[in-house]
Amino acid sequence: MKDENPRFKRIDDVADITGMGKSTILAWESQGRFPKAVRLSPTFRVWLESDVHKWILEKHAELAGNAETVGA
Repeated sequence: MKDENPRFKRIDDVADITGMGKSTILAWESQGRFPKAVRLSPTFRVWLESDVHKWILEKHAELAGNAETVGA
């Protein structure tokens, strides 16, 4: 699915969307556990909103799958 209106989100917005702290987002990004930011300058990074939403859905599916096997 192609995003018709791609948007960049700053870290404060990404933290609000995910419910995660900024330091966790940055740590997980560096560990490859969260989508990579787009660096617009050496000190300014943003995330593609669709990448963040896709990650949320994937994480939910992963956790839901684990919950089903634990409860079985």
